[in-house]
Amino acid sequence: MNNPKSRAHLTEFYIKPTEKSPLQADITLNGNTVADPAQLQSIFENQVSKAHYEVQSFDCQVINTNYNVGVDETRLAPNKEGKKMSILVMVNGSVKYFKENTEGETRGFTETVVLIPNFEAQGPKAPKGSKKWLIQSQTFRLVL
Repeated sequence: MNNPKSRAHLTEFYIKPTEKSPLQADITLNGNTVADPAQLQSIFENQVSKAHYEVQSFDCQVINTNYNVGVDETRLAPNKEGKKMSILVMVNGSVKYFKENTEGETRGFTETVVLIPNFEAQGPKAPKGSKKWLIQSQTFRLVL
């Protein structure tokens, strides 16, 4: 089951708009656009008390081997160890939501996520504990 306390840090996994890069996360849940990661965190904290996810399959594909969108060119270093690629992650499985200690029905889901490098987390001056990859796009859909 998900730990509700772990949801408090959900926004840390998504890109954040800055002066140099106005890119923001594109999030869709069951066909509904979510304004930003903070709204997604609020949805999980207020509408999903507990959930159990089971991944049945996943696949990853490189989208761009030299991702550099919205990055100050002074931060771009040689692409070592794939640190500049963007990745598409596709996941299928089932989820069971729980409401007030009652077990709900099991539903299938599909989720697609685009990960991009966190350039702030690279290099010797990177903040300790910073995420190496950030979510740029996420689409989740219940299928059954």
